[in-house]
Amino acid sequence: MAGFLVVVALGIVAAGAWFVLGPGAGSGPGVPDAAQQGSSTKATPAHAIEAALSAARSYQGSEEFAKAEAVLRAAVGEHVDDQALRLAYAEVLLSLKRPEEAYEQYEAALAIGPQEAAIEFQAGTLASSIGKLDRALEHFSMARAAEPGSAEIALYLGVTQFRLGMIEEAKVSLLSAVKLDENEPVAPAMLAQIALDENQPELALGYIRRSREIDPQQLAHRILEARILRRLNKPEEALTLMLALPEDQLYQTAVLDICSGCMGLLGRPADAAALYEEALAANPTNAELAFQAAQWHERAGQNEAALAKAKMAQMLGHELAGKMAERLAGG
Repeated sequence: MAGFLVVVALGIVAAGAWFVLGPGAGSGPGVPDAAQQGSSTKATPAHAIEAALSAARSYQGSEEFAKAEAVLRAAVGEHVDDQALRLAYAEVLLSLKRPEEAYEQYEAALAIGPQEAAIEFQAGTLASSIGKLDRALEHFSMARAAEPGSAEIALYLGVTQFRLGMIEEAKVSLLSAVKLDENEPVAPAMLAQIALDENQPELALGYIRRSREIDPQQLAHRILEARILRRLNKPEEALTLMLALPEDQLYQTAVLDICSGCMGLLGRPADAAALYEEALAANPTNAELAFQAAQWHERAGQNEAALAKAKMAQMLGHELAGKMAERLAGG
């Protein structure tokens, strides 16, 4: 490759860049041009493509993504039907945070072929990330057909189907993912959410507990289990599950909502108010926490404390707190 090193426009130094950019780019110092070398030394397209890929990899390795992009953009312009160049170009565009353009390269790569499962899967993931769910569905479906034994592909297909409202199809895909990989935690959690949405909390509880057994640290799955327990009229169990969390998780909005709701069901509004007071002490500028504390104080019959927190919430900018404070002060 050293024999093809040249200096080209924009200061790009790349192995084989002469063949990427064409003879108009000129030759570097000490490197004879094509006329001087003779026709026997001309590179084949395969050599030019490999040179561009090698140069781009080198630039990527040193995080010079703009230079890698320039090399590959020119190479794709010269060799429009090379899949490897398209995929490499897509990778660099992603590094430059240009996902829409990267997806265009994936589409071109798949049109060129072969339409391998891995490429379809990557294209689907990218399409999903830029909001093209219909296209993501097509890619994941193609990947699933090409590689039916992949739990990961089945999972992503199921999630996409769920997001598109294709619930029955999503169930089939997610159940396949569970069957293909018994240690995959997301698929059973998704099935739990679907079962809960369909008012089958007992079924949902079985799925989410399987998920949490696999990944006990996942907060979202713990929250879902607590919601299911609350639906099953087991607020004490749900509350115990939530209160075991560390403060940085306990004071999150979704967790506080579940805890206070369970405390309300158990006839413990003062405890809910105290919990919001603790959260507010840790986040003293949070207007919503102050407002929630005021509401729970009022439910507990603690009007003085409720008024104080309503005024605090008003001062912090909560739009409903002012009326609440007026009402409490008037009472």
